[in-house]
Amino acid sequence: MKTFAFSSDVGEENYRYYGWMIVGLSFTTMAIAGSIVATFPVFYVAFLEEFQWSRADAAFGFSVSMITFALSAGLIGAMVDRWGPRIVIPSGICVLCLSLILMTQIDSLPKLYFFYGFFVALGITLIGFIPTSTVISSWFLKRRSTAMGIALSGRSCGSVLMVPFAAFLISLYGWRSTYLILAAIVFFLVFPLNLVFHRSSRKVEAKDFSKENSTDWTLRKAFREPVFWLFCLAGIFHGIGFSIVGVHQIAHMVDVGIDTLTAASLIGALALVRSVGGIIGGWMGDRVGLVSSYITFGVLGFIGVILLMNFSGENNKLPYFYVLFYGLGEGARSIMFVSLKAKIFPGKSFGRILGFSQMGSGLASAAGPWLAGYIFDVSGTYFYAFSLVLIFKVLSICTVTSCAILAKKNIFYI
Repeated sequence: MKTFAFSSDVGEENYRYYGWMIVGLSFTTMAIAGSIVATFPVFYVAFLEEFQWSRADAAFGFSVSMITFALSAGLIGAMVDRWGPRIVIPSGICVLCLSLILMTQIDSLPKLYFFYGFFVALGITLIGFIPTSTVISSWFLKRRSTAMGIALSGRSCGSVLMVPFAAFLISLYGWRSTYLILAAIVFFLVFPLNLVFHRSSRKVEAKDFSKENSTDWTLRKAFREPVFWLFCLAGIFHGIGFSIVGVHQIAHMVDVGIDTLTAASLIGALALVRSVGGIIGGWMGDRVGLVSSYITFGVLGFIGVILLMNFSGENNKLPYFYVLFYGLGEGARSIMFVSLKAKIFPGKSFGRILGFSQMGSGLASAAGPWLAGYIFDVSGTYFYAFSLVLIFKVLSICTVTSCAILAKKNIFYI
C-alpha cells in the first residue's frame, strides 16, 4: 500500500511538496493565534463601558501596539532569517500567551498601553505577518502569491469565529476571564504544532533568483533603492487607513444602532470574506499580475469604505455590501503588497527587508486609531475620519503603481 508523505524534494506544483505543509501550518497558526489581534475592537467596547475612557485614550492602546510592531519588525525579520521559524514562532506563542494572562490585570490606561501595546503586540509580531511572509517566500517561487494568500488568510478566516466567540465569552464571563480562555486555547493548540512541523526551507539556488531578479538582495542594497522607500511610503498610506477602519468599525456600527453581538458577527463575516479575498488575490497575482490586481481590489476597498460611511439604522442591507466589497478588497490587497515586495527584493535577507519596510506602516497604524478617536471626540462623528481613509487609499494605489515603474517592471504583468 502506497503511503503519503510530504517532501521538500518535489516541485512546488506537486501537492506533496513540504512547502504546502508549511502553508497549512502557517494558516492554522494565524487562524488561532494571529486572529487574537482581531478581537481588540470587541474588548475596546468592553473597556469603554467599564472604565468610561474616551475613545481616543482607549484606542491609543492599539496605537502603542503598532509602535511596538514598527520598532520590532526589522529585528524580528532578522531573527527569522538567522534562526528560522522553528525557534522564533514558538517563542512568540509563549510571549503571546503570557501577555494575554497579563491583560486580566488591566485597571488603568498605563496598564492597557503596557500589557497590550507592548507584550501582546510583541507576541503577535513574533508569530504574525513578517515571519509568515518570510517563511512562505523562502519555500515558493512560482506559486508564491497563491501560497502567501492561503497562509496569511488564516488570520481573517480565524477571525470569523474568534471575534464573535470573544464577544460571546465576554457576555457570559466578562473580558478578564475571556483573556484567560484565549491564552489556554492558543498555547495548547498552536505551540506543539509549530514545535514539531517547522523545518528549514529548501536551498534556493542562484538560478532561482535569475527567474525573477538578478540580485540576491541584502538590506544594505535595498536601502540604496528609491523603490524601497516608495514601498515604505505606500505602507504608511495603507497602514493608517486600514487601522482606522479596523479599530473603529464596531464602535461606528454600535453608534448607528447595530447591537454589539450583531456587529461582532458582521466583523466575523468580514474576516471570512477577507480570507477569500486573500486567496483569490494570491491566485490572480500569480496569473494576471500583482499591480493590476492590486489596483482592482483597491477600488473595491474604496467602495467598501464609502458604504461604511453611509450606515444608518434605516438601511439594513449596506453592512452586508460593506462586508463583501471591503472584505474582498482588503484581503487581496494585503497579499499582493507583500508578494510584490518579495518579487522585487528576493533573497536570503527578505525577512530583514520586509521587516524594515513595514516600520512606516506600523507607525502609521499607531497614529490612525488615535487620530480617528480624537476626530470623533471633537466632531461626534466618524465621517471625517473615514473620509481621510478614502484619501489614503487613493494615495496607496498610486504609490504601489509607482513602485513597479521605478523597479522597471511592466505594471500590468508584474
